[in-house]
Amino acid sequence: MDSNIVIKESYNLNFKLIKSLDLTSEVKENWKNKSRMWGDKTHRISSYVAMFSPALANYFIKEYSEENDIILDTFSGRGTTLLQARLDNRKAYAIDLNPFAYVLSKSKSRSFKIQDILSRINELEEEYNKSFNNYKWNKDLEIYYSRHNLKQISFIKEKLGLKWHSLSEIDNYILAITLGIMHGPMRKNGETLYLSLHMSNHTSMSKNYVKKYAKEKKLKKPKDNVFEKIKNRAKFIILKSKYSDNVGIVKYGNALEIYNYFPNLKPKLVFTSPPYLNIINYTNQNWLKMWLLGFDTKEKNKSIGLNDDCKLYEYKNFMKSYLLNISKISSINTTIILVIGDVRNSSFKDIWSEIKEGVPELVIKEIYIDPIKQTNKATNSMGSKAGKATRIDRIYVFKKVNL
Repeated sequence: MDSNIVIKESYNLNFKLIKSLDLTSEVKENWKNKSRMWGDKTHRISSYVAMFSPALANYFIKEYSEENDIILDTFSGRGTTLLQARLDNRKAYAIDLNPFAYVLSKSKSRSFKIQDILSRINELEEEYNKSFNNYKWNKDLEIYYSRHNLKQISFIKEKLGLKWHSLSEIDNYILAITLGIMHGPMRKNGETLYLSLHMSNHTSMSKNYVKKYAKEKKLKKPKDNVFEKIKNRAKFIILKSKYSDNVGIVKYGNALEIYNYFPNLKPKLVFTSPPYLNIINYTNQNWLKMWLLGFDTKEKNKSIGLNDDCKLYEYKNFMKSYLLNISKISSINTTIILVIGDVRNSSFKDIWSEIKEGVPELVIKEIYIDPIKQTNKATNSMGSKAGKATRIDRIYVFKKVNL
């Protein structure tokens, strides 16, 4: 299928196709004709595996809601829906069970003044300079970082990372910026905005792989004033972003228990992307960033409760449970939109055909078929197979019906 087009399919209550059209020929303003860099700079605080574009969120927020409507993202990830809803003058709510995602989403729940951020970073730097000899570092991580950088990063872990769940808004923002520059590419002249040697900015590569690759390529580890790099990145993001008084609400929790977190919420639009079937292990692929948050063992990561390795039948049960729970806080005026990629010749459309009788209050009204260019996929750097895992995103539009 041509990756420049989007097919919009319409369905009746019995899930029978009644209409199909090329959206890109009918609607000139859509996410496909916007650049990959479109959107507010705050979206770029940190990369995130399997993230959808701000342009995609913007299109569906504006298409299926009005200003001041309530928008909810139940798998918030890096906070794209939350931020875009705020900027589009909606009331934004979000939840995620991944601590990394929670920190990123919380950092996008409000706007900040640069001086407030810089003042706090200066305080942290001053504290570090007075006591840097008191902080230990993980010598195994010297594969990725110079000892000079690693000592400063370890201080930030101690002061902010380990307290991720209870930080002030400003400290959380500083932590999010730090997570965003933990590792990434370096120019040939040695310049980099990241703290590590040259590597992927969205996937934490394994120690053995990086050790071997660094030796082969003779990679150098930067020695920086880490606090200065955090300040520079914060200035770049904040000074080029739109300031908004519109504040979003972010919860740390399980989408399967959504009613416990938002019992009185009646969203006009739920726009989210559930975990992909057995493709992305969010903790393993972000393990360096999880380390910064204190999740530095398999046991600690397992304690989070993320199920990134479920079988097909488990995934069916998960999606059925999720839809039943999201239906509880929905009204007949709610639209629920799920962005789910096809995986290994398996489509959620087929899964829905099997589970829909168990979710009688919801029906699929529309499906958008969005082919993805392989060169645009974040998982490409994970290997030749990973980049080909998801060729087509399908965007499923649900409505609640009266029984």
